[in-house]
Amino acid sequence: MLLLDFFKKESDVPKGPIIFMGILSGIANSIVLGVINQGAQKVSNNEEVTQLAFIFLISVALFIYTRKYSLSQATIMVEQAIRRVRVRITDKIRRTELTFVEKNDRAQIYTYLTQDTNLISQSGLTVISAIQSVVVIIFCSIYVAILSPVGFLIIAVGFTVAALLYLSHSKAISKEIHLSITKEAEFFGILNHVLDGFKEIRINRRKSDDVFHYVEKISVETEQIKISTGLKFVTDIMFSRVFSNSLLGIVVFVMPLFSPTHATIVIKITATVLFLISPIEAIVGAIPMFARATASIENITKLEASLDEVLQQNPHSSQMDDRTIEENVAEFARFQRIQFEQINFQYTDKTGMATFRVGPIDLTVEREEILFIVGGNGSGKSTFLKLLTGLYYPLSGSISIDGEELDRTNYQAHRELFSIIFTDFHLFDRLYGLQNVDDKRVKSLLQMMELDKKTKYLNGQFSQLDLSTGQKKRLAFIAAVMEDKPIYIFDELAADQDPQFRKHFYEEILPDLRRQGKTIIAVTHDDSYFHCADRVLKMELGQLKPYPIVNG
Repeated sequence: MLLLDFFKKESDVPKGPIIFMGILSGIANSIVLGVINQGAQKVSNNEEVTQLAFIFLISVALFIYTRKYSLSQATIMVEQAIRRVRVRITDKIRRTELTFVEKNDRAQIYTYLTQDTNLISQSGLTVISAIQSVVVIIFCSIYVAILSPVGFLIIAVGFTVAALLYLSHSKAISKEIHLSITKEAEFFGILNHVLDGFKEIRINRRKSDDVFHYVEKISVETEQIKISTGLKFVTDIMFSRVFSNSLLGIVVFVMPLFSPTHATIVIKITATVLFLISPIEAIVGAIPMFARATASIENITKLEASLDEVLQQNPHSSQMDDRTIEENVAEFARFQRIQFEQINFQYTDKTGMATFRVGPIDLTVEREEILFIVGGNGSGKSTFLKLLTGLYYPLSGSISIDGEELDRTNYQAHRELFSIIFTDFHLFDRLYGLQNVDDKRVKSLLQMMELDKKTKYLNGQFSQLDLSTGQKKRLAFIAAVMEDKPIYIFDELAADQDPQFRKHFYEEILPDLRRQGKTIIAVTHDDSYFHCADRVLKMELGQLKPYPIVNG
């Protein structure tokens, strides 16, 4: 079973004691039934039942202890497995390539690591309870075999028929569960559109209605699939009740016709069947959980396999130790020039056809240079920055640092040269990656950026991130400065700022960074400040061209 294999692989908690205690719990529960039957018979005959009462108490105590132990350890096992999977996959995500993140549906990844792992988490206790229920059924069947071979045959045939009927439609249920999980991911995806694109849909009624209609469509499709699956499970549950009642009817009304049986035997078998109703329903009720958990494991396995495929394409990057990377970073940090030679890159669609090309690009970036990049939307500026920072690998051409050509073994060290603020930057609440942060310097930077009244740096984190777009960019700038990297890349950082800050940014902040030995590459459209740059390059249709600076 995939679910059991998952727990076996992902958890160090000993599985043997859990299974043993689960089986022992089922045996103890079965013994309770036998003792009660025997005790009832002795009481009806006015016989002594003290010894049976003592056995009954021991069996109940054993059942309670073993069941609690197995369920407690199962809980630890399951949560350890979930924690390991989440941490391992998150680690692989952070070590994968940007292209993987851009091409894959984030909502689906969220679903796999949250909703699917929660389903697996909930399945742990269900698995142990189902094992215990199976044990109870097995030992109760043995008990019936001792009482009456005919009764045992009836029960054995009944369970065989029930199992075959279930297996006949289990594949259809599994397929529908997979489909429902996919639809759930689609819903999360469109919900992200509603939240991330709220401004756009709030001012455009037709766009808002269109998005909402798609939400309704996905929701209806999900509802229909879940109803269909749920009705199948309802059928299973009702079948278990009909099966139990049928067994009772056969034992009471049919079995005596073919096998003369003493009334006490019929009563004991009837009591046993009644006792089995709860385990049977527990197993049938566990089937939906098993099916959903199995589908979730398959989804997570598929995600991890796709991550492994990407990581295997670049094994050197993921296998290099921190010390080696730091040594390369220290060497690269002394660079004098970074050179692009005939760099080409292209985006492709699902069929492999090129949709947009950048290059060939020939460029030399000198140390302590202030370089401005201009260009219209869709011209290739962001792609160029991703190539420059090593977030994209070029399709052809070479990038070299002081004559040393980059390859997959030193790309990470190259990336470490940059502190970047993209237009779609993410603002972290803490200065992650920095140790021994100088709180006074952070406070000074907050004052310089006129943010000291908006947010504070307290207990290692910023107290407020609910800021305007311009304020968020200034806070991101503070985080970038604190990283103290050799090269700063600012993608439209001065946009959304007031004229006074723009002037301060171009005429004071950038020159000050250069005096500190930093290299600055800024994407900007503020042509009135082009004179602050050493060079201005224009990106047009994926090509970089010199742009004349008019001193003003």
